[in-house]
Amino acid sequence: MSRLLTSAPPTGPLHFGHYRGAVAPFGQEMEGCDEAFFTVADLHMLAPRAERTVTADIPHRCRMLVAECIASGIDPLQCVFYRQSEVPELSLIHTLLQNFASVDELSAQAGFLRRETGPGNPASLGLLGWPVLESADIIGIGATRVTVGEGNAGHVALARTLLDRLREQWDVVLPGPVAVVSTLDLPGLDGGRKMSRSRGNTIPLRSGRAELRTIVAHTKMWAEDGRCVPQVYLEALDRTEDGDRIADALRRREMTPEQAQELLLTRLTEVIVPISERIKELEKDPLSLDLLLDEGTERARDLASNALRILRRSLGFNRD
Repeated sequence: MSRLLTSAPPTGPLHFGHYRGAVAPFGQEMEGCDEAFFTVADLHMLAPRAERTVTADIPHRCRMLVAECIASGIDPLQCVFYRQSEVPELSLIHTLLQNFASVDELSAQAGFLRRETGPGNPASLGLLGWPVLESADIIGIGATRVTVGEGNAGHVALARTLLDRLREQWDVVLPGPVAVVSTLDLPGLDGGRKMSRSRGNTIPLRSGRAELRTIVAHTKMWAEDGRCVPQVYLEALDRTEDGDRIADALRRREMTPEQAQELLLTRLTEVIVPISERIKELEKDPLSLDLLLDEGTERARDLASNALRILRRSLGFNRD
């Protein structure tokens, strides 16, 4: 059985970069899989910064994330949404798996190396072990395909490595995952190399028509790495010809930035506004979103319980 998995922590509103770089590719991969799972990775929220403000109103944030994903095209009838923290079996699997990963290989993970740490923000044990917790998600669900960004592809490789060690020494037989890597990396509105909430250079999926107009009016034409920002955005919307035309016209000075922004606004409005309106509609019924998560959690617990039983039996923890 093919089982697809992706995950995201409910740390804030999704933006256009998330939509085209993660949510849409996951939706496309769903078409060829028997089952699909979306982990609302609330346990991961504590790893970078364990503060009260980070975990404020987690249930609401989880609902927000689910609503944004559904509004962006993820069919809840075809995808199981569940909260990571409500599947305790995953935490037990994580506890077992961390004994088979070394500090050296974890500290060399790209995701750990790029995290902002320093005297005022030291790396936590949770941050170091993030890939092991993600491996527990993968192994617990029995995922055979995992959609990830390029920077986190190493986490899927670690899950395979842990499974290899368990198989070689303890004859553990559990499905191994294949990474489906998204390499799309949109520049920010300010021309920064990456669209990021921390830089405030995003296009939130919750933007209405008025907000979009204001946002697009501040869009730089050229990114720090030389890419034409409107061109990249239009390519992400499958409007390659429009993007090429704008980039060429800007280079030839046959189009003003304001004209380019207006064309970009038209295309973004066609995609973002319906998503924004759908998010608001879904959030009017929080009980339905909670029910969806509850049902998904039951399915996730069934799978994770089975994986945990296999691990406990193979590692010798079961009573005779």
